[in-house]
Amino acid sequence: MILVKATREGLLGGKTASGYTVDAVVPFVALPSTKALRRFVRVINPRNAKVALAVVLDVGPWNEHDENYVFGAARPAAESGQDTRGRTTNHAGIDLGEAVWRALEMTDNDTVLWEFV
Repeated sequence: MILVKATREGLLGGKTASGYTVDAVVPFVALPSTKALRRFVRVINPRNAKVALAVVLDVGPWNEHDENYVFGAARPAAESGQDTRGRTTNHAGIDLGEAVWRALEMTDNDTVLWEFV
């Protein structure tokens, strides 16, 4: 399992990289690799041990091709504070959709554990 900073996806009504229209019902996350789309993950809030299963329906946060983090042993490139386009990041390695955010009882951006299932 990988411990990383998580942020809230937001964007209700917007479209994700997979074409999904964001709502508050479907449990989904974003990971920074197009190769992760439509794969399933388990996400755990280590502060309260709440668990959510989700599908990867978006690419991000910040980077689109961070395969060394998503599928390897590297840390998220966004943790450096700058993305591959030179933008300042919020250091997040995963974005959580509304349903996952609620299931984990998140109250602010914080660390989570995640893994493919």
